Amino acid sequence: MDDGPEQRRGSFVKSGAIALVLSVVANLLVRAGASALFDIPPEFPPLQGAGPVVFFSVIGVLAALGVFAGIGGVSSRPVPVFRIVAGVVLVVSFIPDLWLLTESGAANFPGATPAGVGTLMLMHVVSAAAVVWAVERSG
Repeated sequence: MDDGPEQRRGSFVKSGAIALVLSVVANLLVRAGASALFDIPPEFPPLQGAGPVVFFSVIGVLAALGVFAGIGGVSSRPVPVFRIVAGVVLVVSFIPDLWLLTESGAANFPGATPAGVGTLMLMHVVSAAAVVWAVERSG
């Protein structure tokens, strides 16, 4: 028996909420671990406390869930299509992080170090994994 649209929507909302919490908590743990293990300057804005980590995790997850919902409206196989889109977007999301290691990036973001940038990149992977898991669970 096929699930109705209401049940699928409820499953998507529940899985999306779980992905949101999972992403935020895991990224806070990544930040805490990286701060304990590496010399990440406190003036590096993206890792300056929990606020930026929570904010950008929430924005990223909500945007990804919105993309999945959009794909679901036009594709008969939204999960496989989303996996491809998510993988491409994940790789593209590394470009601004890597830019932070350039001379102009460092001028705009003081405290950018390879450890800090690597931490940001790991956080992107964590959020992407949480969302892909959520859409597979709901789809």
